[in-house]
Amino acid sequence: MSETYWQRHRLGRRALIRGGGVGIAGLAGAALIGCGDDEEAPPAGDGGGGTGPASTSTAMATTPPDTSGILSSRQPTADFQPGGIYQGDETVDPESLDPLSATSFTTAFVSRWAYPQLMQFVPGITEPATGEVEGQLAETHEYADETTLILHLRTDAKWDERDPTNSRPVDAEDVVFSWQKFEAQSNSRQSLANAANENAAILGMEAVDEQTVRVTTAYPYGPLLASLAYSRWLQIMPVESDGGFDPRADIRGAGPWMLARYDRSVRFEWRKNPNFWLKDRPYLDGFDLPIIGEYAQRLAQFRAGNIYHGVVRQEDIISVKEEFPQLEVLQAEFSRSAWQLYFGLREGSPFRDERVRRAVSMLIDRPLIIDTFLNTDRFEEAGWPTSIRWPGVGVAAGYDAWWIDPQGEGLGEGAAAFQFNPDEAAKLIDAAVGGGPLAAPLHYVATSQYGTTFPRVGEAYAGLFNESGLLDLEVTNPDYLTEYLPNIYYGKGDFDGIAWGASTTYPVPIQHLFDYYHSTGARQKVAFNDDASTIDGQAAADGLIEQALRSLDFEEQVELVKQFQVENASRMPMVVSPYPGATPGFSLHWPWAENFGAYRDYLEQPEQTGWTYYWINEQKLNDLKP
Repeated sequence: MSETYWQRHRLGRRALIRGGGVGIAGLAGAALIGCGDDEEAPPAGDGGGGTGPASTSTAMATTPPDTSGILSSRQPTADFQPGGIYQGDETVDPESLDPLSATSFTTAFVSRWAYPQLMQFVPGITEPATGEVEGQLAETHEYADETTLILHLRTDAKWDERDPTNSRPVDAEDVVFSWQKFEAQSNSRQSLANAANENAAILGMEAVDEQTVRVTTAYPYGPLLASLAYSRWLQIMPVESDGGFDPRADIRGAGPWMLARYDRSVRFEWRKNPNFWLKDRPYLDGFDLPIIGEYAQRLAQFRAGNIYHGVVRQEDIISVKEEFPQLEVLQAEFSRSAWQLYFGLREGSPFRDERVRRAVSMLIDRPLIIDTFLNTDRFEEAGWPTSIRWPGVGVAAGYDAWWIDPQGEGLGEGAAAFQFNPDEAAKLIDAAVGGGPLAAPLHYVATSQYGTTFPRVGEAYAGLFNESGLLDLEVTNPDYLTEYLPNIYYGKGDFDGIAWGASTTYPVPIQHLFDYYHSTGARQKVAFNDDASTIDGQAAADGLIEQALRSLDFEEQVELVKQFQVENASRMPMVVSPYPGATPGFSLHWPWAENFGAYRDYLEQPEQTGWTYYWINEQKLNDLKP
């Protein structure tokens, strides 16, 4: 096979790291400005770890950094000047603007600016958001019983003032219409809609009267309120979107922002919605977001002060901060996203054997990947605060209560599957299939859907695996929409080889396990064509996930999720990548963007919460812009 970037620049493992070698990932960036550049939310910036807007937390004023208190809290401003246009960027176009019929989450990253949810996550103020849920369109709610939720819609929510919605009040029929469209068309319908998946929770939604909606579930479902706050699922659209306008090309929302202009491949312009029910917000007049796919162009615009934050990769953070001391630095929290390598599971595939999957995991030098793409060694040497966690079996390191440390004792014998051990991997492959090398394709998207660092990580994996002599992987770069999504990402194991892919974040890890690790999940990659019997141990894993979904007791949920991790570490249904999210990263922003980092989102969906508090300090802009 052809020589990879990783192999060409391989100067020895530690020499590569110390010398810079392969590019290092960007963190806590473009998601903060609504990057929308991947199917499953990019943790940040140009595809790095961290939790985007949920994680922006602290500001640093010193340069070069020292160890005597680098980070200090960024507080909300008491006074503000309304108005102004925030300058950000996007990296790719969405496939369409209709979140309930799109095949990828790229659309949801755009449409959630304007289309509200029934509930929302309470943002943290200078402290991390906790995941607490409050009403958005649903001003109040109560449970009639364990499987019946009653939502009372706010009376001051109105749709876009333009035709055909003409400032009409949002009502229960809009909610029912949106649910029925989600149930029939959404790429996530198997996650929530019982009609699409007998293991999913929601049986239906119905209008009790103009302002009241009844939600009925098939079983007591603990994450119900959080699922209604999750913007990648049920965004509420007006009934007029069914024939009154083309929702694939235009938006008529009820949230804080209106889509004023969209020139495909050129720019988005969002403007303050005069119909928004919170009359004192947003503070800004709007956002301008040119679509810039090349990192070098985005970096140049950031350095000139024409993009206000979210661009700089980890490899450039220290040098750019030194060049522009006026920049503020924010540090992320641990990510709630766990990206992974997953397997083709057709009959006869060697990857049906858990020993082969475990061997693949043991060929990953996790410290090398983390140092190379998350730049931890350079930050440590410069005195910046760093810490490292490896994501566990289907549970990202940011889920503190649920996560079992693969480097600790909690996984028991399963922890060995996370250690770099080519000798043991060779024994496992020899026992399973009589020895290597196993020839197979390695599939990953090479465009900027997942950020420009993502394909370089794919090259790194190809290099590590092929260097071992146990695998012989030929890289393929399938087209994102026509090949990768339908045939691999949603392929249910019906492909050959290994795939390197991103995954989304969820309000709770139970839902991630249901979507990705249950044989009937919307994004499952662990059973061939939804048949648990094709993979040893999958039926038992399904049972644990179903039990956790149906529990209303938090402590029981946590224990069941931990049990899942212990029982499946050696099975290694998928191999969770240490990139991104193994360390809280850093991002840079210009200080005239006031309240940036003071309001902290829970799941990278701050357009309708934290961003409504942003304002531009014109004095700082005039004084500090290069």
